[in-house]
Amino acid sequence: MTAQKFIPNQNDLYTVLIISQDADMVSVWETLFEQRNCSVLSEATPYDGIQTSHLLAPTLIIVDMDLPEPERLALCRELRTTTNGTLLLINSNHNAIDPLEYHRAGVDETVTNAISPLALLIKSLAWLARQDWIVPRRQPAQLWA
Repeated sequence: MTAQKFIPNQNDLYTVLIISQDADMVSVWETLFEQRNCSVLSEATPYDGIQTSHLLAPTLIIVDMDLPEPERLALCRELRTTTNGTLLLINSNHNAIDPLEYHRAGVDETVTNAISPLALLIKSLAWLARQDWIVPRRQPAQLWA
């Protein structure tokens, strides 16, 4: 699906962008999020993911890219400039990562690639609920005089 043709459904609560080369997992995640009234887009390359994120400013971005660490950090930094939404990184490398460095790059949480799709969904929904608690997205702020 290309970003130019995507029009979020007004009944959907959140826009989720999945950046991953694993088409099978993307299909599972899309199904799970769509069942929870989320608009879901997926991109298979970092460049396409950044472009889509610039166009839509998604509420949640899941990054599952097997890239060298400098490129992955650069991707996360660039994605952070596109949205205030949650940025989850799935660590597909078997090497230990420095969580502080990824936090500085804008990642809200890193998880291992051994996480089950349902556990990732629950974790994602918790982050989305936390966003609504801090900054409500579906209702305007009400000022009292």
